[in-house]
Amino acid sequence: MGEETEEEATPTAVTPKDWKQNFSVKESKEVEKVERLSIVVGVNEYKGQHLVFLAKVTDKNFSRQFFSMPAFIWEKTVPALQEYIGKIAEIERASLEVKALEELRRLASFGVDVKALLKKV
Repeated sequence: MGEETEEEATPTAVTPKDWKQNFSVKESKEVEKVERLSIVVGVNEYKGQHLVFLAKVTDKNFSRQFFSMPAFIWEKTVPALQEYIGKIAEIERASLEVKALEELRRLASFGVDVKALLKKV
């Protein structure tokens, strides 16, 4: 039997793929940073198709979320997303009202004078 050299006996360190290699990113750019996450858009290749993607990438270059679709689908979704973006304050306000009412009912069930509380506001 042949002798192993030291180089053959030592396992080589495998460098893990970064998110761009993992998702076959062709082009990308960061559009925003939220806390420690970069919001990145671009084009990747999947099964021979070029897709437009949106990703959240950590400061350690790891993809937390990756979402890609064909460009023609994005063309349909972007206007719908813009519509929701315009309504987000209204949606949040309605949600806050529901939560506030639930809390007021809870306080009233404990005997708290809710009307007196509201006068303080």
